[in-house]
Amino acid sequence: MSGALVRPSKLIAVHLNYRSRAAERGKSPANPSYFLKAPSTITTSGAVVERPAGTRLLALEGEIAVVIGTRARRVGRADAWSHVGSVTAANDFGVYDLRYADPGSNVHSKGFDGFTPIGPELIDAAAVEPGDLHLRTWVNGEIVQDALTSEDMLFDPAFVIADLSRMMTLEPGDVILMGTPTGSSVVEPGDVVEVEVTAGDLSSGRLRSPIGTADHALDEAGALPRVDEATLDAAYGAGGIPESALALHTDRDRDRDRDHASTDGAHA
Repeated sequence: MSGALVRPSKLIAVHLNYRSRAAERGKSPANPSYFLKAPSTITTSGAVVERPAGTRLLALEGEIAVVIGTRARRVGRADAWSHVGSVTAANDFGVYDLRYADPGSNVHSKGFDGFTPIGPELIDAAAVEPGDLHLRTWVNGEIVQDALTSEDMLFDPAFVIADLSRMMTLEPGDVILMGTPTGSSVVEPGDVVEVEVTAGDLSSGRLRSPIGTADHALDEAGALPRVDEATLDAAYGAGGIPESALALHTDRDRDRDRDHASTDGAHA
């Protein structure tokens, strides 16, 4: 294992990058696409991930985090892995209630402080083959994601680094989140999510994220939570929408329509 993670200058996330997830979404990307996350989203194992007040669709995304070891600028695919210092586990949390506000860039849905737990241990990249990485995620002790990079990943780390370094300089400590496989779904306050990356006998250890609720409401300065059935379907993923979630959505729609009718009557 290598040393502690340093604060990166950049945190870059790959959108769709697993065959199983692409099939779930009904898409097949020809090339990787990316979004940026603020370094302030990074937190450590054991830190509580707070679901923003007024939202209900906080979803996990277990991921492999690639940490740059040496500066990479216009590097070829053949040399790209040599610029990786370490790999570890990560969780790219997001609230689907705010995804509509800026789809693709994900600032509203994935930009909250503490929404990117990483760790707890770093695996020395020189000691592993990138095709041998194994990603697993558990919720309350039950495994929900299980993927091998050699079988499920669309664009391997070397391809991604070569692609990114055409455009920007990757500095030591920069982190690339390599996407999530099928199995991403909604978690609730009180749940505990764990993610682990292994390569043979080497392990990142389990990245542990208890789920809580923020003690403050979102200010009304910008986009506010909004949910429709398509949002529910995307948030719950391959497991489908639980009847309880669909019933709650229907009840809230009914209450909203009744409130609107009352307001309209008052102004008639």
